[in-house]
Amino acid sequence: MKTRSIQGYRADIDGLRAVAILLVVLFHAGVSALPGGYAGVDIFFVISGFLIGGILSRDIASGQFSFYSFYVRRIRRIAPALMVMLFSLLFIGYFLLSPLEYGQLAKYSFGVFLSVPNIILLKGSDYFSASADLNPLLMSWSLGIEEQFYVALPFVLLLAARLRRSMAGLVLLLSLLSLAGCIWLTPQNSSQAFYLLPTRAWELGAGVLLALWKPQPLSGRWANLFTLAGLALTAYCALTLNKNDAFPGYLALLPVLAACLLIAARGALSRLVLENAPMRFIGKISYSWYLWHWPLLALARICSDGPLSVSQGLGVSALALVVAWLSWRYVEQPFRRPVRKPRSVIPTYCLMSVAAAAAMVGLWASGGMTWRVNDKVISSEAYKIAAQTNPCLLDAGPNLPSQDKRCQPDASRPGVALVGDSHAAAMRTAVARYAEAQQKPLYQLTKATCPLLAAGVTRAVYQQPAHAKQCAAFNDAVMKELLSDRISEVVMTAFWASGIETLPGAGYRDINHPDKDNLSALKQGMDAVIAQLRQAGKKVVLIEDAPSLSLDALRYSNNRNMPLRRELSQWLSDWKTLPTQNERTTRYSLPEDALTRLLRGYEQRDVRVVSLRENLCNRSGCLVTWQGLPLYYDNNHLSPQGVEIALGSRW
Repeated sequence: MKTRSIQGYRADIDGLRAVAILLVVLFHAGVSALPGGYAGVDIFFVISGFLIGGILSRDIASGQFSFYSFYVRRIRRIAPALMVMLFSLLFIGYFLLSPLEYGQLAKYSFGVFLSVPNIILLKGSDYFSASADLNPLLMSWSLGIEEQFYVALPFVLLLAARLRRSMAGLVLLLSLLSLAGCIWLTPQNSSQAFYLLPTRAWELGAGVLLALWKPQPLSGRWANLFTLAGLALTAYCALTLNKNDAFPGYLALLPVLAACLLIAARGALSRLVLENAPMRFIGKISYSWYLWHWPLLALARICSDGPLSVSQGLGVSALALVVAWLSWRYVEQPFRRPVRKPRSVIPTYCLMSVAAAAAMVGLWASGGMTWRVNDKVISSEAYKIAAQTNPCLLDAGPNLPSQDKRCQPDASRPGVALVGDSHAAAMRTAVARYAEAQQKPLYQLTKATCPLLAAGVTRAVYQQPAHAKQCAAFNDAVMKELLSDRISEVVMTAFWASGIETLPGAGYRDINHPDKDNLSALKQGMDAVIAQLRQAGKKVVLIEDAPSLSLDALRYSNNRNMPLRRELSQWLSDWKTLPTQNERTTRYSLPEDALTRLLRGYEQRDVRVVSLRENLCNRSGCLVTWQGLPLYYDNNHLSPQGVEIALGSRW
C-alpha cells in the first residue's frame, strides 16, 4: 500500500499547533500570566477535525476511501510515539513510584492501551484520588476523545454519502446537538462534560465543517483581518479564562472560534506569525511534546514536597522538549514511511494493545509490586487504601447510610455512633476502641463532604449542584437513626473549615435562606443537631478538626523512604537537613478563630468538645511523621497513628 501525502501542506497549521502546545505547556508549567492556557487543547481539537475531515471527504468523494487504509494511517501517526512514552513511563515508574502510585499508573495505562483513557479517568477517580497534577497520564484524556472521534467520523460521512445527503448538513446537526449537550451538562456535571466525546465532539466537528465548507484558506485583504481576530481571541482566552470557570460549556466556543478563524485564512500576517521556522519546528514536534511534558511534570511533582516553582516547571518542560525532538526524529518520522506489509499493522497494533492492557490489569492487581519498597512505605499507604475501601464512607451521589453490618451491626444494646464526613471516617479506629472499652457496638454513618447538620442547613459543593440536596437527605436519615433507641452516644466531627467558602453558592448553606453566610448557616445547623440529640438524652462528643497541611504527608513520607525519590526530592525541595524520624512542618493552617469559638461554645450545652491540635503542634510546627510514618494520608485526613497521637489520653 502506498501512503498518500496530505494534499496542500499548510505551514500555518504547524504554526497553529505551536501556538496550542505553547499555551498548554506554559499553563501546565505554572505560568500564572496564562490562566486559560488549557484552551490550547480545544485548538488542537479543531485542527484535528479540519485535517481528518478534509482527508475523509476527499477520499469518499473520489471513491478511494478504505476503512483499513484510514485506520492504518491513524495508527502509524498516533501509536508509535504513544507506545514508546507509555513503556518508558512504566519503566521509570518501577524505580520512582510507590506501590499505590504505580498501581494507579497501571490502571490509567490500561485505559490508554484500549483507547478509552478519558472514560477511565472519569470513572476511576474518587474522593480520595490523588490530585490531578500527580497523574502522569492525565493528558491522555484528549487523545481518547480524538481516537474515539476517528472511529465515528468515517461512518457519519459515509452515511451522508450513501443517503445522498449533505455531509456538512449532517455534521452540522450532530455538532449542534453535541454543543447543546455540552452547554447543558457543564453546570450539572462539569467532569462528564469535560471528559466525554458526546460533549466534546462539536469542537472537532467545527474543524470538519471548516474542511467541508472552505478546504482552501482565504487570502487577500480579509485574510489578515481573520488572522488578527483569531490571534486576539486566542490571547483573550489564554489571559482571561481560568480553572475555576465552568468549562467547557459555552466558554469553549471562544478557543474553537479562534482556531477556525486562524485556519480559515492565510495571508501576510499568518505567514509572519505562524509560518516562521521556530513555530513550524515546534508545531512539527507538538504531538510528542504534548505526550512527554505532562508525565515529566507529574513525576517531578510527585517527588517534590510541595508545588513546583515556575522555573522548575519550565525546566522540566524544556527537558520534555528535548525528549520530544528525539521522539519525533527517531519514532514518529520512521513510522510514517511506507511499510512493506500494511495488512499486518492493525492486527499487530490490536494484539500489542490487548496484551499490554492485560499486563496492566496484572500490575494493578499485584498492588503495584510492593516488593520494590520497604515496610514503611507499605504501612504508610495501607492507611489510604483502608480509607478508599471503607464501606461506611459513602461517596457523592443520592445514597443513604450504608446497611453493611460493619457500619450498622445487629446488637441488643445501644451503641456509639460516629457521624460526619471523611474526617469522621478517619477516626473510626480510635472511636471503635472507645466503644469496645464500654462494651458498646459502633455505628458509622458517614458521607464524604457531608457533615451532620439539620434545620434546613446542608453542605453545598461548587460545580456539584445536586450534592446539597443529597447531603440533606442523607443527614435526615442519619438523624432518624441517632434519635432511635439503638444509639446512646454520638461522636461528631468533620472537616469543619472546608465549608467556609468564598465561591458563590458553596459551603454551608441554609436551603431556605441561601444568602446567609457560611458561619451563620453552620451555627444554625449545629444548634439544631445538638438540641435534638441532647433533648433525646444522647451523650454527645464533638471533635474539632486537625490542622490542615500545605503538603501531602504521605508523599512527604514516601519521598524520604524511597532511595531514588529521596535524592530527587532533596534536589527539588531544597532540603536543608537529612530527614528525622519525627518531623514537623510550619506549612500548616488552623481554622479561623470564629469557627473554633463556635465549636467550643457547645461545651456550655453539656457537650464534650475535644481538640486535636495540642498534641500535634507546638512552636516548632505540626507533626508530619512519627517514627518515619505519616500522621496524615494526604494533607488533611489523619492516619490511624495520627489520630492516636492527636487524641492522646482524651478518650
